Amino acid sequence: MTKAAPPAFAPKLLSARDEAAGVRTFRFASPPGFSFTPGQFVMFHFRDDPKTWRAYSLCSSPDSAPGWFEVTVGMVGAFSDRLGALTPGGEHGLVARGPFGKWIYDGSDAHAVLVAGGTGVTPFRAMCLLKCDRALRGRLTVCCSAPAPERLVYRAEFETWRKGGVTVLPRVTRPDAAAPWEGLTGRWTAAEVRKAAGEDPQATYYLCGPNKMVQQLREDLQNAGVPPEKVRTEKWGDYADLI
Repeated sequence: MTKAAPPAFAPKLLSARDEAAGVRTFRFASPPGFSFTPGQFVMFHFRDDPKTWRAYSLCSSPDSAPGWFEVTVGMVGAFSDRLGALTPGGEHGLVARGPFGKWIYDGSDAHAVLVAGGTGVTPFRAMCLLKCDRALRGRLTVCCSAPAPERLVYRAEFETWRKGGVTVLPRVTRPDAAAPWEGLTGRWTAAEVRKAAGEDPQATYYLCGPNKMVQQLREDLQNAGVPPEKVRTEKWGDYADLI
């Protein structure tokens, strides 16, 4: 028997905050019985425009799901602009359905290596919070990138993740003397990702971000001997300007 799709609901906006340059996080009240596994997403549309749907990864802790959930959005189009104009305390004609998705992390991997470009890091936040909140034993390594330091999504949380046992390795792909950065620079390559993982043969690689980045890393990791089942991918379109 085919499993029924999750019912639609009208999410009430609780709060919104700037997460990085051009990126906002929205917190919504959960419908009754709401739960999810990190890596899953929710579909949104406005009631007066039912054909325009957008998918956003759930980025909050699954342990908070009974009360609220969060999505982080790159403010790059008409739909996100409309989301950004919402005020807390109302539904504003927004409709949501979910969660959906089988690209998930449940904490059972011995070592998960999460590689993201730009806003591709959003589902990884839920994975990091899962490990921190439940003190999971499996290793978690985050390899993320952005063009400039101020565009590193969740940068303010990196130290908290580290204290929870997560290895966090951010990179700036377009360093500028006007914005000092003493960390890693340039884009992630398969060789550097494997180095960050300590050449761990047990590592499972989760790739999320622009299509070209994800496809190239997947091919290069497999060419380096990583088994195909150890490379799990989620593509978000060609957002090369975000990484």
